[in-house]
Amino acid sequence: MSDDDGMLLNFDTSGGTEERKSAKVTGGRWKDRRKLRMMMDGKAPSKRRRVEQGDEGREQTKRRTEKEPSAVNTAAQEIKKAAPVANAQIVSSLFTSNREISTSVNTNAHDEDAVKKPSNAPLSMETFESLGVQEMLVSHLKDKMRIQKPTSIQKLVFSHMLLSGKSADGDLFINAQTGSGKTLAYLLPIVSRILRMNVRVDRKSGCFALIVAPTRELASQIYSVASMLTNCCHYLVPCLLIGGERKKSEKARLRKGCNFIIGTPGRILDHLQNTKVIREQLSHSLRYFVMDEGDKLMELGFEETIRDILNIIHEVPVNTERFPQLPTRIVHILCSATMQNGAAKLGDVALQNYKLISSRKIENDDAITEAPEQLLQKIVVVPPKLRLVTLAAELDEIHRKHKQLQDGVTSRTMVFLSCSDSVEFHHETFSTNDLYHRNLVGESVRLLDKGNNILPSFKSDEEPGVIFYKLHGSLSQPIRTSTLESFAKDTPTTKGKHLIMFCTDVASRGLDLPHVGTVLEVDPPFSTEDHLHRVGRTARAGQGGEALLFLLPGEEEGYLGKIKSYHPKGWKLLKYDDDLLKPAFEQVNVRRSDKDDKQDDTVLEWDTNATTWHLNVERRVLEDSNFKSLAIKAFTSHIRAYATHISEEKPFFNIKFLHLGHLAKSFGLRERPKGIGAQHSKDRDSVKKPKENSKNKMFRLARMAVKESASEFNY
Repeated sequence: MSDDDGMLLNFDTSGGTEERKSAKVTGGRWKDRRKLRMMMDGKAPSKRRRVEQGDEGREQTKRRTEKEPSAVNTAAQEIKKAAPVANAQIVSSLFTSNREISTSVNTNAHDEDAVKKPSNAPLSMETFESLGVQEMLVSHLKDKMRIQKPTSIQKLVFSHMLLSGKSADGDLFINAQTGSGKTLAYLLPIVSRILRMNVRVDRKSGCFALIVAPTRELASQIYSVASMLTNCCHYLVPCLLIGGERKKSEKARLRKGCNFIIGTPGRILDHLQNTKVIREQLSHSLRYFVMDEGDKLMELGFEETIRDILNIIHEVPVNTERFPQLPTRIVHILCSATMQNGAAKLGDVALQNYKLISSRKIENDDAITEAPEQLLQKIVVVPPKLRLVTLAAELDEIHRKHKQLQDGVTSRTMVFLSCSDSVEFHHETFSTNDLYHRNLVGESVRLLDKGNNILPSFKSDEEPGVIFYKLHGSLSQPIRTSTLESFAKDTPTTKGKHLIMFCTDVASRGLDLPHVGTVLEVDPPFSTEDHLHRVGRTARAGQGGEALLFLLPGEEEGYLGKIKSYHPKGWKLLKYDDDLLKPAFEQVNVRRSDKDDKQDDTVLEWDTNATTWHLNVERRVLEDSNFKSLAIKAFTSHIRAYATHISEEKPFFNIKFLHLGHLAKSFGLRERPKGIGAQHSKDRDSVKKPKENSKNKMFRLARMAVKESASEFNY
């Protein structure tokens, strides 16, 4: 062993090694960043040189490097002088230097001259009397329900169902546009034929019609229409059977007797299997079995439930001699605004030798599905990180238009999102925690307060002029019912206000919400048929309306070709910056000087104001742990929902095409998408649950068993 053998120790006297290693290198070319990273780690740069470079070129490069230090060396010296703070948070900019988006050319431009008259408006040359409706019902429609004229689909259905004889006893497939009055189209002839009988009828006479709807909200609305229609004949009583309500109360109503049973498939089948009195009601007088929104019934997986209901009602013997003026068999009626896929399949299952009644053009035994002609459809292509601030700009523009209306006019706006967690996040973002209006529906409605992230047009209100709502399937049934009632009715609290509802597709089917001016589709629907039903919440019964669809740049722009057939009158293609962000955030900022108490009007750029608004949301995410958890859940649920698009639309909505980092920013998040799920699970695991004793575990399992046996599909 030689004298110079021994232990060699290396000491770094420059300090801050760990801090330098944690520093993030950004900007410049990737080669420069790599060299800088290696120098910070104490490694020598690579000495590989080009083969083509000769000795003379290498000498020139060496001399030039000694004379003029490169930007990489200069940056390395600066880092050695002052190392940055470890784990420093880097805020990405909302706008990049390149704001131009290569949007698809608008090949379906909106043609205002082609829209001559609304396609679902009442007919001016027809009356209910001429179609054979009972005189008592006609006066009730005009005086109480404010309905003067029938629509085209109502005329066609009345002409068939009000006939006498076997020609009126066949099955029907009713197909019409959204907002054309399909509910009244089948309810009014049924009530009219009952009143036309010269027989005493009351609630003990049995059930004449069994009506099935896919969602609780639609079933509740059909029940409301039936209740209003039978107010002129109080001896006819409807009954509502939906999930989320007490079965004991429903059984009590069935024992008293009812003439119309309306409900969701799961709850109706439950009563047919377990409640004896409902079979007695059906055996007396059942003549009509109606399936509303048939395509949605199939989409939600109710095919087997409908089969079971049909088997049970056909096993019950019906006394056809008691009311000979009614059909001699059970008439099956299927209603749908679309005829693709599910509706046609359900028609084959439930209908026999049916007759198609449609107010649309018929080509090759199929009705052409279109949106109402008076609907103004708009499309905007928005980068993922600007989705939230662009939505804010559009809501700001809608509120500006609302303030220009006359006093006392209530405006309604619906914002459709893909999942319930996203609804919760957006509702929390645009409302505040300070001011609740508990007189309506508790925490599901919030009045707007003047906070940091309030939009420009909202700040000028002397009093809160906006009420925010949320509606999704995870809410309890009482909250869902009271939310819809508050949003749909003009009360002293809501009169003259701007009502904004964040909702999922639970509110997209069949709901007749009055005076909905605008529908915003922030998240595209999971099928093109859902798009037609979403925009159908506005432009109803001949009234005007607007709809705006958000799309991401790239593959999602191909979705325009998928929905082109639904909009023969075209659409308007907007620019997110010039048409939405700039008008909303371009304003004068008033700053007050502390010294001379004077106001200084400073014009700020619209992108600066938009960035400030979005930073307020991000700061709230950082400061409020509950809001951060809400944002994380909304982002992860949105990604999962995005992956559930049907296979036909996967070329447009593929999760591989998403920029997850930019999409996370639209939820106010600054962390990497990979770290969000891990951090969320870590925080969740850190909260230890108390140990459950055997007695509580037994009661919990018993409650779960009862709930599973009594529950239905909660949509």
